[in-house]
Amino acid sequence: MSIKAFSKLWFHVLIWVAMFIYFFTAPELFTVAFTKFGKPIRIDAQIPGESDQITLVVEQLEADVKDDQNLSSLDGWAFIIPPDEEKADIFAREITLASGEKVYFFSVESGLREPGEQSYFIDRGIDLKTLGFHALITDDAIQPGIYRIGIVFRNTSTGSAYYSDKPARYLVKTPNTLRLEKK
Repeated sequence: MSIKAFSKLWFHVLIWVAMFIYFFTAPELFTVAFTKFGKPIRIDAQIPGESDQITLVVEQLEADVKDDQNLSSLDGWAFIIPPDEEKADIFAREITLASGEKVYFFSVESGLREPGEQSYFIDRGIDLKTLGFHALITDDAIQPGIYRIGIVFRNTSTGSAYYSDKPARYLVKTPNTLRLEKK
């Protein structure tokens, strides 16, 4: 192709390049610019060391709508038996979704959960009003893949953090769906 022919077609080439860039970056840009709820608070951060003092139960994943935004709601309950010098109420919780390539951290809203045998929790000083968790996830915020669900308890005063992902539950993201699985 000669320079003279290219000078006549430069505008068309520029439009095609812009369309390809838009095609590959639009979902991420849309999520960052227009999504209010369910965005990750951190991506690809380091997961803290595993702790056997955490109990995690993931109960369900449901479709949810908040301010006309389609979301997925991950619900369950989790608690930590903290080390001797710490109290359970100084911990902030975060849900993690981890695959081989990516790690996403989502904020958690605490809520009331009334498990079957309440005396077990009350004897350990666990507040039933904050036992439950509810995490909103925008489906477009995560890439397709299989993600192991975990929880991080982060001490709000010292910054120390504890992590658990047992028992194993997975979030499976395809281009069109998001579902919860046991393996």
